[in-house]
Amino acid sequence: MEAIGRFAGGIAHDFNNILGAILGYGELAQSALQEDSAVRRYIDRVMQAGFLGKALVERILAFSHSGIGEYVPLSVRSIVAGALDLLAPSVPADVRFERQLNASNATVVGDTTQLQEIVMNLCTNAVHAMEHGGVLKVVLERQTIDERRLLSHGSLRTGRYVRLSVSDTGSGITAAVLERMFDPFFTTKHRGEGTGLGLALVHGIVGDFGGSIDVATQVGVGSTFTIWLPDAGEMPVLRTEPAGEVLQGHSETVMIVDDERALVALAEEMLAELGYEPVGFDSSVAALQAFRAEPTRFDVVLTDELMPALTGTRLAREIRQLRPEIPVILMSGYDATQLSECAHSAGINDILRKPLVRRENR
Repeated sequence: MEAIGRFAGGIAHDFNNILGAILGYGELAQSALQEDSAVRRYIDRVMQAGFLGKALVERILAFSHSGIGEYVPLSVRSIVAGALDLLAPSVPADVRFERQLNASNATVVGDTTQLQEIVMNLCTNAVHAMEHGGVLKVVLERQTIDERRLLSHGSLRTGRYVRLSVSDTGSGITAAVLERMFDPFFTTKHRGEGTGLGLALVHGIVGDFGGSIDVATQVGVGSTFTIWLPDAGEMPVLRTEPAGEVLQGHSETVMIVDDERALVALAEEMLAELGYEPVGFDSSVAALQAFRAEPTRFDVVLTDELMPALTGTRLAREIRQLRPEIPVILMSGYDATQLSECAHSAGINDILRKPLVRRENR
């Protein structure tokens, strides 16, 4: 399992680089088009698909234990609504998509990506169960449990919970499948159509969140998956500042280092648009040689982590020996928490998660 996890994580990292180019150039195309134009609508659809791919990569990284983020209080309703918005365009026309999202200010303690993962997996499975159409219904609400309750997969203590249920009017689940459906790699789909990881991940994430799962099903009628998560209280109301423009540079020279040439070119275009003077390298060794030749030329270094010959953290250490005060920002397809200790010791100022999206990393 550890070997499979490492293999999956490596594939996900490489796919992140492909997604980086798709999402990055997609954003540039969006900014160059009028919002009401047909081409802009087409690009918007491409971006939606790209973000679904991004979610898939995060799913694989979660399985490989490389994408586990920091657990913090989450606004459940907004995250569930966002996941459903991403899912909606892929729901077949013969499936009626209903949603009742209450629990407006409720929070649970967890990771945003993992909560999205629960929603996407359960809804996708529900759609697959309705080969001839039907109704997909998602309900979110708060509920108080006054006495201990036994569920199909776990139990509930007394207390307050956030309840997420995903129902379908599909084929239902047989007793044999019900017994094994949360096992890793178990799938009822045809070869090549499923990984068998979806429900296993849901089960693991719900357990990590301190929650439980209840499954109600009837063959030929449909199924309802209910996720019970401990209610962490109200989401604090934060004062929001008016959205401002993206900060513009003033011709500062930025060294960009990434072994994927397409991502170097993308970063150069984005930074040039923002008023910086980008200088790209697809070799960390060549970048270090250029810095040694002209150490005062650059104002900031933006580098990938996983590169042949010289990793981003090793490059940062070499650069800091020449100019201890220069800001160095690390890019990585893995979660920042996995690199924070090593990056801190190398003098990294910040870590950006790949694929880079301007609206998230500005």
